[in-house]
Amino acid sequence: MIGKLISSLLLVTVVLTGLSCSKSNNSTNNDSISSVITQGNWKVQQYLNETKDETTTYNPYVFTFNSNGSMYAVNGTDTTSGTWTEVLDSNKRKFMLKWNGGGIPVLLLQIEEDGGLTSKSTTMIQLMDQSLNNNDVLNFQKQ
Repeated sequence: MIGKLISSLLLVTVVLTGLSCSKSNNSTNNDSISSVITQGNWKVQQYLNETKDETTTYNPYVFTFNSNGSMYAVNGTDTTSGTWTEVLDSNKRKFMLKWNGGGIPVLLLQIEEDGGLTSKSTTMIQLMDQSLNNNDVLNFQKQ
């Protein structure tokens, strides 16, 4: 009888702990990049490759990020497709880009990385890649 009572209390504790964790994860979803990036078209507002400002080289590109994880970069009549993902890594939100196929323009390969979210609004996504030998800044602005 006491064994069943202890088992029941443990089960209730586990369920309640799971519910409280779900609530905290839901609040993290409010910080989601996907809630913003999938709305409309985007341009590179700033790209710093280490300390070199390469922003103007991205002026011809318009980026579209779809809710299914697909993305497109359009430069005039040329379209490059890829995928994007958003992950939570050590409580830091990261945005990862991956282009499909061969013949990818070098400019797009340069931004094929995982940037940590530094700021987000309905019109701006600011990312920074701070890997061992890297300090890239990539900002997307809604068109």
